[in-house]
Parts: sequence; structure tokens; C-alpha cells
Amino acid sequence: MNIHIHADAQNTKNILTLIEEQGFSLPCNCHGAHRCNGARYSFDCSLIPKKPMDVSLPDTSDKIQSVSLEKMETSDGTADTLLIDLGTTTIAMAFIDKESGALRQCKTSANPQAHFGSDVISRIQAATHGNLSDLTDCIRKHIKKETALLCQMTHNDISAIRFCYIGGNTTMIHLLFGYDCTSLGHSPFTIKVPSPEPLSIGNCTVYTAPWISAFVGGDITAGLLSCHLPSSGENALFLDLGTNGEMVLNHKRKLYTAATAAGPAFEGNGLSCGCPGISGAISHVVLRNLFPSLTTINNAHPIGICGSGAISLCAELLRKHYVTSDGVLTEKFKTDGIVLSKSPDGKSITFLPEDLRSIQLAIAAIAAGIDILLAESGVSKKESFTLYLGGGFGFHLSIEDCQCIGLFSDLCISEIKVMGNTCLQGLYQWAVYERTPAIQNDCVPLNLGEHPDFQKTYLHHMTFPDIR
Repeated sequence: MNIHIHADAQNTKNILTLIEEQGFSLPCNCHGAHRCNGARYSFDCSLIPKKPMDVSLPDTSDKIQSVSLEKMETSDGTADTLLIDLGTTTIAMAFIDKESGALRQCKTSANPQAHFGSDVISRIQAATHGNLSDLTDCIRKHIKKETALLCQMTHNDISAIRFCYIGGNTTMIHLLFGYDCTSLGHSPFTIKVPSPEPLSIGNCTVYTAPWISAFVGGDITAGLLSCHLPSSGENALFLDLGTNGEMVLNHKRKLYTAATAAGPAFEGNGLSCGCPGISGAISHVVLRNLFPSLTTINNAHPIGICGSGAISLCAELLRKHYVTSDGVLTEKFKTDGIVLSKSPDGKSITFLPEDLRSIQLAIAAIAAGIDILLAESGVSKKESFTLYLGGGFGFHLSIEDCQCIGLFSDLCISEIKVMGNTCLQGLYQWAVYERTPAIQNDCVPLNLGEHPDFQKTYLHHMTFPDIR
């Protein structure tokens, strides 16, 4: 895909910003600071053009694996309702007919706010340093563009949209509505505005799923709705293995909630050759005599490694004893890492020691969070649990690999349900069946950062399980 960049001698914006202003979202782990090779494009992201130029983008730009909305098939016809899962890294949208419940189209894209930072803390910092209006404008323009594309794909007019249901983490919703989010960035992490009431924009009424705490937002509230939680009949653990690592433990109709800073590695961001779960992403790795055998999404030519691929590789390294329990690669890979393949442009797709460390940190954060939830709820690890995995990430995930690397601590899991995009599914139930996601009274929010045992537990899980 070729796009034209308009610039002159007075331009002060770098090329990454100019591309994003045209509505294209590029993965850029250093956010334009020229410190990574994650973008994998043949230009310098810090370049400031002084004249017009053409830029060639790969066809995978801004195309993330389609979400699954309760495994429904799309059909042609009118649509009047928009569902939006506003994630830190990824934005997923669905276009439906409210009366019939028919799904017309789904679409996902990268969150363009990544230019301001890959996690909520960096975006809060950007907002509090004078960029709040820029962050708000950025996401609103992107949603407007994506909505127009959905209308174009389904042959519907944008003026026919009557309802919009939005779920997102607390920070993303603050930034969408332009709320001051200063208090979200420091202790005691208070929310100074209530969850937005329904509001009208033209002929459209916008509903926002209520948040639970500063750390657990409306995307999780909607997700719990899709899992029919809280439930009195089972011990259940809901995990959203995204950037913020939200988790909810269901025990005797009480919901113990927390978020842990897993970072963007599980979504392929922050890895040296990482990518989202798009066509060509390496999703599974087997090492045969030091040579990697790869599985990619859609069996396409490898373009990078996504989160499930990174977990698969870490588990394989452990099984083959190419990494120590402390996360140190053996001499064969210690310096240069592992060359997995070549990308379409001929560059090596590698997994470096620092990538392993990013995954190791994310694993420790999730496992430690699970342990704290168990301790606070009084539930023993020996009790059986149903595990609900949210996010498209789970579709390409090997549960055996997750257990090998200790991602789920040593929880006794009786059943694992890969739920797909639980936020969109919950919003769908809200829109079509009018099941309102208002369950805050059943929730016990926990702040892991201030829990006295979290640091010790986190350090404990920094060690990989011993594989004999």
C-alpha cells in the first residue's frame, strides 16, 4: 500500500506522526524514539520530511486477526449498533443490527495512541504533561475512521447508527472522554469522575460499560457478563492476558479483581521482532536439533512473532534445556538469541535474550497476581477452578505451554474456556438482550502494587518451573 505524505520546509513532525494523521497505525515499540527495530519498515521513524514523499506500507498494516463474536457468522443487511472494545494496544469493533442481533461485520485495528506510549502509565503521563487533548482527538478520529470503514464494508450509512456500546479500561475511557486522569497515575489511584452516563451524539446514544476500579475497567465488566459471572456454582478465574493483565477470581458470588502490569509482550509489542496476532505472525515454535519449526497464523510467510508464539518458544526452550530456570539462555543462544526465520523483506526474525526477559516478567506478574487473589479470597490452590481466557490471544495459545512456563501458577484447573473477545461478547449481550453490566457491588478490588506480599511473590515467580 502506498500513501502520499504532505510536507514542506516548515514541517516539524516526524514521518510516524504524519502517517498516523492519515489514519494508519504502525507498531512502533520505541514510539518514534528511534531505539528499536520493531516497526520493520524501511524508513527512519524519527525522520522529519521537508518535502512531499511517498511511503510504502505493507498490506498487514493495521490488520489484526478478526475477532470472534460468539462464533457468529456475518450476514448482509442493515446495521444500527456499534460495539467497541477500546483496548490499550488493540481496538476491536463490531457492527450489528440491534433488533435481530445479526452480526454484519467485525474489525480490529491498532490503537493509534501507542505513539504516546505502549501502556496506560505512559499515556497517563503524556496526558498530564499537556497531551490530553491530543490523545482524545487521536482516538476519536480513529474510531470515526474505523466506523466509516465498517459502514462502507456493510453498505450502511453512518447516519443510520442509533446506538454505540463501549467497553475499555478505566484510563482508555478517561482519554476518550477527555477526563483528567492525573489521579489514576499515583497512589491512592482514585477515580474522580463516575462512569459516563449515556449520552447522545446526533441520532446515536452512547453507552459505556461501568468500571470497577482505577485498574479494572468496563472491558472487564463486559467480559464478566459474557462469562456469566459472578456465579455461585463454581470457583472460576477470568484472565485477560493483555497489557494490563486484568484478572477476576469468582468465589461464592464474590469477585476479587486486580490488574497486574504484564506489559505489552503478550500482545507482541515490545519484542524485538514482535507483532500482533495478524496473518504471518509466528504462533507456535518447535525446536528440532536447534532448528525452529514454525506455525504461522493463516500459514502465511513469517513477518514476526506474536505473544502465543513467544510463549510457545519459551516453553520449548525450557523443555530442551536451552534456558536456565533464571531465564538465561545457554551459550548457543546467549549473545545473538535465536534466528527464527526471514521476513518478506529479507530481515532476520530473531528472539533475543531481552525478549525472553520481557516474557519472563509478564509471566511473573500474572502468576503473582493469581496467588494474591487466592490468598485474599481464602481459596486453596488445591480446589479446582474453571479458567476463562479472554482476548483473541487465547485462540492461538497452547495451554500445555502456559503450564510449562508457570503462567497460571500451579492452579488446579478442571476446565479451560477460551472465550475470544469477551468485551465485545458482553457488549453484544448488553445491546441485544439488555443484560446490563452493573456488578460493582459484587466486586472486591485489590491494588497489587500496595499489597505487602506482591513483591515477594512476584520475585518468586521470576524463576521458571524446573523441567526434568
